[in-house]
Amino acid sequence: MRTLPLILAAWAILASVFGAASPLAASAADASDEAAEDPGRLDLQVALGFDIFPERYTCDGEDLSPPVEISGLEGSVASIAMILEDPDAPRGPFVHWLIWNLAPPVSIPEGISPLEEVAAPEALQGRNGFGSIGYRGPCPPPGDPHRYVLRVFALDSELDLPPGSGRSELEAAMEGRVLQSGKAAATYGG
Repeated sequence: MRTLPLILAAWAILASVFGAASPLAASAADASDEAAEDPGRLDLQVALGFDIFPERYTCDGEDLSPPVEISGLEGSVASIAMILEDPDAPRGPFVHWLIWNLAPPVSIPEGISPLEEVAAPEALQGRNGFGSIGYRGPCPPPGDPHRYVLRVFALDSELDLPPGSGRSELEAAMEGRVLQSGKAAATYGG
């Protein structure tokens, strides 16, 4: 009966020495990741129109935000929020774009100005991983191509969130408000 506590204690010591997580922590982290990845129903169709980022939407080109098409929205959706991130960045997920309070139905044109508040389409933008406002395109280090995931959230209301907010503030503001979600992905680099 005392074997299990000893095994767990030994695992905790090994984890602290070698930086590994305990099996219990790992399963809790996996559940948390799944919840963060899958809020609301995953039934939105999100289209970028490409599988590999064209240079014009990257730091090697004009660094324009890409056009985005979102369909499958329910009638009760009041606003849309989006997060574009690079999950393959060397130090963990890196945010390239935060935008919210987009009105449905949503067809987002390319080249949204990098301002906190934009008029066409009307929306608010947040601070990306570069420390600037609005969209900053893929700019991976030399090596293998990186994946860029655009996560889209259909919300039950507009968010009372000031422009220039970061990812953690956006995710906290969306908590409990996500009706539907979807995502699209493309690669760049290599």
